[in-house]
Amino acid sequence: MAAENPDSRLRHESPDPDRLGGPGWLAATAGRLTWGQRGSMLGRSVATQLELLLQKIGRRRPVRMDVDSIMTLPDSRLVREAQDAALCQSSALLAHGYRTAVFARALAQIDEVDVDDEHLVVCGLLHDAGLVPAVIGEDFTIRSARIAESAARRAGQEAIAPRLRDAICVHTTIGIEVERDGALGAYTQFGAMVDLVGLRERHLPYELVSRVVDDHPRAGFTAEIIAALGAEARAVPGGRFAFLRCVGFAPAVRLSSVPSRR
Repeated sequence: MAAENPDSRLRHESPDPDRLGGPGWLAATAGRLTWGQRGSMLGRSVATQLELLLQKIGRRRPVRMDVDSIMTLPDSRLVREAQDAALCQSSALLAHGYRTAVFARALAQIDEVDVDDEHLVVCGLLHDAGLVPAVIGEDFTIRSARIAESAARRAGQEAIAPRLRDAICVHTTIGIEVERDGALGAYTQFGAMVDLVGLRERHLPYELVSRVVDDHPRAGFTAEIIAALGAEARAVPGGRFAFLRCVGFAPAVRLSSVPSRR
């Protein structure tokens, strides 16, 4: 992990649980967005899509990184419990979880952001663990968070359960910010977006991306995640996945190429 410096953005230890995407917001709204929230997220979605387009036509950034170190997950009871818990997923979603964890670790190191490495791996592995099957009226991140919390308790680290819950609940919110939403939730999303649509994929070394995909292949992932996106959108009308479906997230996933060119 990169050493902390005065200019780095530090993790927000206690984000507001009632903010958009937080556990308090989910409990109060069942994950349904107001019209004002949809309007705000629409603007952020357009900005993100423009950023993605610019990155796709741009060159890959030259980055020096210890690829072996980034790809080697921490050997701890917490991570082992998360790996065991992650086996509840299909092979395609399980591989996505591993890719997300590695990409999240790499981006945090590049950005020199202070975030707990083990917690980031847990969130990467389990952020979609509750996605399939969809449950009518319940945002899937609640189920994913429960799985992560259970893994933490089995590892004897019940105290970190609220932090994992918050990060996993907020990770599907468009426009997530480190300062407001915490580094753990933000980098869980950033890692997942590398794998889903290629956002920031060219900020990472080609060797890292290609090796991660070789170790955890993407076979069947695109079709499965798009089907899950549709099921979640139907289960929670007016929710975050329903919104993503409306703004063209599924086509962006279909058009994704990971790894892209050197």
